[in-house]
Amino acid sequence: MPTSNNESDRYWRENYTSRPYYQDLQRDISDIDYDKDLSSAYEFGRNSRSEYGENTRFEDSENDLESKWEQFKANSRLKWQQAKHAVKDAWDRI
Repeated sequence: MPTSNNESDRYWRENYTSRPYYQDLQRDISDIDYDKDLSSAYEFGRNSRSEYGENTRFEDSENDLESKWEQFKANSRLKWQQAKHAVKDAWDRI
């Protein structure tokens, strides 16, 4: 069963620092911030999974997602190569 936006945000807010890619992000952006940088990546992954459907693999949609990231990311400082791991995490969690 899909999680709600609030449940998803609460989960990622509590767990983002334990994700394997977080250390790399911190090296790239020393003042990495959940609200400014990562929340939009998790939201994008969750929304995209709903849009593409549960039977679509992330890898099969990645090129399309990459092209959409710049429009979706709002104030996030993450480039696609930095954001894609968080996007995939949220995609896989649905």
